[in-house]
Amino acid sequence: MRTDESSSQSRSETRVTTLELFFDLAFVFNFTQLAQVLSHDMTLRGLLQVLLIFWMLWWMYGGYAWLTNHLPPHKKRHRLLLLLGMASFLIVGLATPHAFSGDGVAFGIGYLMIVTVHAALFAFSGPSAARNMMHIAPFHTLGALLIIQAGSLDAPMTYVCWSAALLLEVIAPFITGFSGFELKPGHFVERHGLLMIIALGESFLALGVGTEGGQAGFSVVITAILIFVIPACLWWAYFDESEKARRAERALERQDAVRRSRMALAAFFYAHVPMLFGLILIAAAIKKTIAHPYDELATAPSLALAGGVTFYLAGLAWFHGILRIGPRRFHLVAAVMATAAIPVGHCAAAVGEVAVLGLLIIGALLIEHRWTRRTEHTCR
Repeated sequence: MRTDESSSQSRSETRVTTLELFFDLAFVFNFTQLAQVLSHDMTLRGLLQVLLIFWMLWWMYGGYAWLTNHLPPHKKRHRLLLLLGMASFLIVGLATPHAFSGDGVAFGIGYLMIVTVHAALFAFSGPSAARNMMHIAPFHTLGALLIIQAGSLDAPMTYVCWSAALLLEVIAPFITGFSGFELKPGHFVERHGLLMIIALGESFLALGVGTEGGQAGFSVVITAILIFVIPACLWWAYFDESEKARRAERALERQDAVRRSRMALAAFFYAHVPMLFGLILIAAAIKKTIAHPYDELATAPSLALAGGVTFYLAGLAWFHGILRIGPRRFHLVAAVMATAAIPVGHCAAAVGEVAVLGLLIIGALLIEHRWTRRTEHTCR
């Protein structure tokens, strides 16, 4: 009886809690804000600003994912601190639209709160992890202070401070090492999978915002259905039901503690950067596409739509390659071919680019499915 209870408790500890899912909504609020910012400023400056903000937020989201993987929020004090972390992400999200033009200090203060709560929670997670966090926390804190400083400066020094903060986050784990964390593969894979579902759902919000409350005429409905194909197929490519999740778990379980942490950082942080950034580009472009589907698409949104698909598929291929859970070449070829849809939207019609991209992703999925079935048949 005790064995059964112990086994049941072990399984429950690897599940993502509802509070973690609630927390993810706070992060995706920032994701939505970034898509909105880019849709209003589709220039190289706007792209750079969105990329800098996204990287800093994604880094700390990853930090909280590692945190709750190591320390599930079961106790009240842990839950209260995690809710405070959510409030900090809310402050940052509210400051995001003007983070480079007036609200930089507010953004930096919110970010400082995020890293402070993160370090405080790790203090409850055991001596080994807490000791390692004491080495990483100064990098996070200095990065937040640089962003606060950037809020009181003018360009180009603003971008210098932001870039320095980003660089600190990148080099931190390589200086401090990966010891002290016992990563639970099942929880980690599930947590990021749920986040991807929420992020893909941003495309639906973009469809609603793009119509601007107008009538759902025939052309809008047809275009919306065609656009829906893109996130639906991108979901399928990432998940393939639950099979890829099981493969990802097994890939992490086969590694020792240090190699598992390195593999998790590469696959679930770095490889997810182009995927999530691609979804931001797609969401921003959809807002421009749905309003006038049969008009020629301007250069910037046309590049954003096709570029978003390219980034996502390239990141997915990278993700598969790190964990060795699926073929890479089909997604890489489709990522390159997606750029061919740009002249269709720019010179013909926005809906044409949407249709070409949808057919391209569907084709990549069908080829991957046939390859997987053939491989499984050969292995038998």
